[in-house]
Amino acid sequence: MERIRNWLLPVLLAIQQLAFWPGRALRDGDPVGAVPLAAALGAAVAVTVALGVRRRHPAVAALAVEAVLLACLPLPEDAALLHSISVLVALYSVAVRCDDRRAALVGAVLTAAEAVRAAVQLGSAAEVGGEVLVTGALVLTVLGLGRGRRRWHAGRRAAARDLARAEAERGRAATIERQRLARELHDVSAHHLTSVVVTADAALRLGERKPELTAQALEFAADSGRETLASLHRLVAMMRTSAADEDSALEERVGELADGFARLGLRPAVDVAQGLAALTGPVADAAFGIVREALTNALRYAPGAAVRVCVAVADDEGAVDLTVEDGGACGDAAAGGVPAARQRLGSGRGTTGMRERAAALGGTLEAGPREDGPGWSVRARLPRGTAAPRGRVARHPALRGLDATDGATALAVAAFPVFAVLVERPSDVWLATGPVLAHALPLLWRRRAPWAALCAVLALTWLAPLGRAFGLLHPDVALCLLVSGGVAACVGVFAVGAYAGPARVTWPVPAVGAGGLALASIAVASADGIADLRTEGGFGLLLFLVCAVGLAFLFPLAALWAVGAAVRTRRERVRAYEDHALAATVHSAVVEAYEERCRIAEELRGEVLRHASDVITRAEAGDLKAVADGARAALSAMRDLLSTLRETTASATTPTPPGTPKETLPSPPTLPRARTAKSAPANGAPAKTGPAAARTALEPSE
Repeated sequence: MERIRNWLLPVLLAIQQLAFWPGRALRDGDPVGAVPLAAALGAAVAVTVALGVRRRHPAVAALAVEAVLLACLPLPEDAALLHSISVLVALYSVAVRCDDRRAALVGAVLTAAEAVRAAVQLGSAAEVGGEVLVTGALVLTVLGLGRGRRRWHAGRRAAARDLARAEAERGRAATIERQRLARELHDVSAHHLTSVVVTADAALRLGERKPELTAQALEFAADSGRETLASLHRLVAMMRTSAADEDSALEERVGELADGFARLGLRPAVDVAQGLAALTGPVADAAFGIVREALTNALRYAPGAAVRVCVAVADDEGAVDLTVEDGGACGDAAAGGVPAARQRLGSGRGTTGMRERAAALGGTLEAGPREDGPGWSVRARLPRGTAAPRGRVARHPALRGLDATDGATALAVAAFPVFAVLVERPSDVWLATGPVLAHALPLLWRRRAPWAALCAVLALTWLAPLGRAFGLLHPDVALCLLVSGGVAACVGVFAVGAYAGPARVTWPVPAVGAGGLALASIAVASADGIADLRTEGGFGLLLFLVCAVGLAFLFPLAALWAVGAAVRTRRERVRAYEDHALAATVHSAVVEAYEERCRIAEELRGEVLRHASDVITRAEAGDLKAVADGARAALSAMRDLLSTLRETTASATTPTPPGTPKETLPSPPTLPRARTAKSAPANGAPAKTGPAAARTALEPSE
């Protein structure tokens, strides 16, 4: 099928050319020499072969067809008439398959070659100039169409890559959650339980010689048990919360997170700048993650402390300044304002994770003791990426979103009327250029503001009747301006159908365009004396002419609007299908991860939390042996859960290429280790579906 698509159009064009010449000449009995006949056949074969490879070598194909046209200059003009269409076909392939610079270079070469052909075939300079102008307009039109098609293909390829990536991530969603939660369980509480076991065993062995160790061990077991229990409760709560919904605004996410920590004993106060309240995207995700890490550390090392969370806008760069400060726990002053644990763990895993989040956006993060009093401070600056890149001049807001396709369309619309004036009245070409460019200028914004562009075009169409009424324009020039307005109106009507909205909203546009063009045409005719509306019955004549001329314009404009509406419908259908497929895949991944979190949360509540509670109860009752047994039971349940997670993850992991580093889960600890806790994932409820959720859910997990 692909081969048929490559060769069908070139063969048809060659057959049409040979049927036109020399076929028609032979049919009419005109003499055709053997040499011209052989040259025509050779040119047809060469053009067919060149177009046949236009998809693989588009630039070579376009230049080869143009070379054939130049070689056909000694032949009659009809011998290469349809081959000119082949040049445009090859140029379209160049615009679709090559970058903008190469496409522009090929277009310039073809325009120069056509100028040479025009200089050889035509006599007057005006005709040569007009031919070059038309050729340039055609080249710009084809390049614009091809670039639009290339942009469409690029969008579809990007959507296909996103969908393939989402499918791959979907298969790894539950595995990633198991890995992340295993690290969380390991870091948050396993070493606490191990410390209780080691301390209790030591106190039991040395209790007769050092009886004071028993009281210390019981106190340590109670404190560690409470901390472990609080950490596990926090972990379970965060597994079920909806605070990490990436589609939610930053203020909502941070506020919900703060409420959760407030239920665990902290006293957080959140202050989000008004301009950042609705912030979403990568910067909001990083800010949320840093706040979560900082609050987790505050809960661990300063339980019950007052915490201030401030999210502000940096005045100089427009970046996000994030500050999380706590007042420290009781007894911090005795340690110089910072507890010993924090002094040891200030550069631990949690701080490293926060720095990585900031560095991923090109930002910075500092964490350490507060300078203005006891407690801990985390300060981050996250660039928002709104500043213009260095070396580039920022574009005016009215020019943003415009590209070469818009300029090519406007110039192509302006070129044909200027060509007509150049051929008919060369002396008036400069007078007509301004109004023609004015007609084409609104088309630059035909995609961003199609209704406004069309109204501007219809309003500028009245330059022709006004010029005739004041005697500034020749009738031929006024007619060319009227044609220019009509062509621009056709483009505007198509743009409304394609970009302004659904068909049920834009359906009146053909009538609006037809009415505007009809009134302008009647005004020109009245100024030229063709239609005298000042006589008796002039109003009835005006209504008749408006209806008659309007109907003449209505049918082509309705056809253009229908094509634009069909293009819009197809575009929306394709994008809706892509968005639905992507959203469904991402939603499935999020649901699978959520279900995995819920399952682990249930297992935590079933065994680990019960044994951790027993440790506190036995410690408060003064039963040190029961404390050791309870801590061992909780640690055993924790290790069983971690072992289950590792086994499930190993069985679900797909083989990786040789040399690829594999992330291994930490084994349960056997000795107490000092480490900063890493915060739990806070995306408990399934996230919203849709393109925005797809983009954020596909971001690599920690």
